[in-house]
Amino acid sequence: MAETKNETNEKTIKIALVSLQKDTERVPPIGLVYLATQLNSKLKIPKKNIRIIDRNFDIPENEIREFHPDIVGISAMTIHYLEAIKLSQKIKEDKNIPVILGGVHISTLPKSLKKCFDVGVIGEGEETFSELIISYIKKNKFSFSELKKIKNIVYFKDNSIHITFKRAPLVLDDLPFPDFTFVNKNYFKEEEIPGILDVGIKYPILTARGCPYKCIFCSTSHFWGKTRFHSPDYIAKLIKKAIEDHNADYIKVMDDLFTVSPTRLEQIKIALEKQGVLSKIKGIECQPRANLVTEELCRKMKELHVKIVSFGFESGSDKILNWLKQGTVTVEMNKRALILSKKYGFTVYGSLIFGSPGETIEDMKKTLQFIDFAIKNKADYIWNFVATPYPGTLFWQIAEDLGKLKNAKLDLHNIENPLLLDESVSKQEFKKIFLCARKRLRILRFRLIKNFLIKNPKKTLKLFLKEPAYYFERTVKQIYKQ
Repeated sequence: MAETKNETNEKTIKIALVSLQKDTERVPPIGLVYLATQLNSKLKIPKKNIRIIDRNFDIPENEIREFHPDIVGISAMTIHYLEAIKLSQKIKEDKNIPVILGGVHISTLPKSLKKCFDVGVIGEGEETFSELIISYIKKNKFSFSELKKIKNIVYFKDNSIHITFKRAPLVLDDLPFPDFTFVNKNYFKEEEIPGILDVGIKYPILTARGCPYKCIFCSTSHFWGKTRFHSPDYIAKLIKKAIEDHNADYIKVMDDLFTVSPTRLEQIKIALEKQGVLSKIKGIECQPRANLVTEELCRKMKELHVKIVSFGFESGSDKILNWLKQGTVTVEMNKRALILSKKYGFTVYGSLIFGSPGETIEDMKKTLQFIDFAIKNKADYIWNFVATPYPGTLFWQIAEDLGKLKNAKLDLHNIENPLLLDESVSKQEFKKIFLCARKRLRILRFRLIKNFLIKNPKKTLKLFLKEPAYYFERTVKQIYKQ
């Protein structure tokens, strides 16, 4: 029997925001934190009436049942879309309340909306989701006359999908500082950081949205639209808040490209010094881009307390790399970026893709040669994965044209049936070379773990004893699946 609903207003409405992602290395659902913060600070919905339900710690069905929300918002990537559909159907059966879908999948494939969802939010959701809640409060339901006025949404009407006009990108500094008290407090406890051979309290931040580059396999520019940056002053105040509220001492920058220029890094450093927090930061982890790495950039990163840099190396073949990164990066640039980063004392992480369209076994062997170069030049950790199509990318379009998306397994470790591998390449040979690469790269992972253990035996034991199941599962996954 469906539950009956009482009238709602800003003070009484209860909203559950669900993240279906479960990480090997737990990362807070930052997008939902921004939504929850917006609902609380701008709409004045009480914090107790907003709950983030997070698969890293929660069983969504149980939490929803216990919380009794009036509306549920679900954020889902493509790999979680079927799960989102099942959860929404279950919610409708149990409670018959509205379910709003957001996230990368529906933003890049809005026409894939299913009828179990009342509305889909396209792109960044702070303003759009807030307007949906205001619209719902007005009439205690969603009405088509109101929905058509809200930009960046998709919904069904008369069995047809309707997509509204695009919304202008947000001015990032207008956003309130994300309130991470909405997520599980275990995100902000001391944990191992092998890349700096120490433990610390990590805090994830976004200093920008979007990316000026358009790599073939990445949907970032499609999802965020125009690249925008927070001001250095905003960033410094955000980090100061992280230190004050959560005792954070290690900052993980989640931007696709943080190190746009030496000038920006210098401005952020000055702003951090002005707030009196630079000296309190144990380290910063970020993603530079090989074509932008120079001596000057490395100096500015070091002054900013950057300790770990993570590169998308992607391939040791110039032919493949040129295509994947649209002519912006070469293998020599990757090598130079690695050497320069090690010269300035950074821990170097990186990623490599195998099985791209047009890639031959000879191209893959060149990537093996790059791995040998990386090991020789003391790269710290590199992982390899299978080329996988995601919506909003050319990879997706190619897979769709080839008819490979029906019941496809979208898995970065799908070595048995790589979706984008050329028909001319033997799957058996591909698997052999992929596992050969993984075996070589495992040397780096073992070395990283060994060095951490040698330096921190007591801290390691303490962490393991606190959460043995989590650390056992994480160790197995990182060693065997990376």
